[in-house]
Amino acid sequence: MRFSGHETFVCKQPWLKKGCNFLNQQKRFTSDTAVIDLGVGKNMVSSIAY
Repeated sequence: MRFSGHETFVCKQPWLKKGCNFLNQQKRFTSDTAVIDLGVGKNMVSSIAY
């Protein structure tokens, strides 16, 4: 069974700002707390990282 896998999102400006702020705080997108820190789902974390 598979519950995830779709990672296509329309780019929104607030997500870019979240990603830049996240990197400026020396955090990593691969960390276990990235979902909580960014306030988005796990698939969105990988999209923002891209």
